[in-house]
Amino acid sequence: MSQAQQPDFTKLSGQMYELWEKSSSAWWDEVLESPAFLKSMGENLANNAEARSAYQAKVNQGLEQLHLPTREDLLRIARIASLLEDRQLKLEDEILGLRDQLARSEKDALLARIQTAETRLELEARLAQMESKIDQLLNRSVSATVEQD
Repeated sequence: MSQAQQPDFTKLSGQMYELWEKSSSAWWDEVLESPAFLKSMGENLANNAEARSAYQAKVNQGLEQLHLPTREDLLRIARIASLLEDRQLKLEDEILGLRDQLARSEKDALLARIQTAETRLELEARLAQMESKIDQLLNRSVSATVEQD
């Protein structure tokens, strides 16, 4: 046989694949759209759900008899732990806020004490000046009285 007469197996296998894909696709479309298939799948899912529920009930019963926590117990504990963590974080935030407030209050109190001390020093200096002026006026008054006598 010459090369021109030999069949091209690459094309042939590609064509066979396309035919298989079309027929398989059409068959699956029929199956998936079939009311009997859909009904049986729905029943299967319902049966699986019931079986899982029964299995979970038996597991819970066994765990309770062994005095071990069930899934629901663990979920409840996880929720409680989450709530406690949230409360802890909130309290930590409040404590940090109170610390900041305390630091500001201490700073304000210190500034007020410094201003009070400065004001007191100024008043003492003014009082000393006034006492000095009063003493000078008294001395002048006494000197004037002595000179008049």
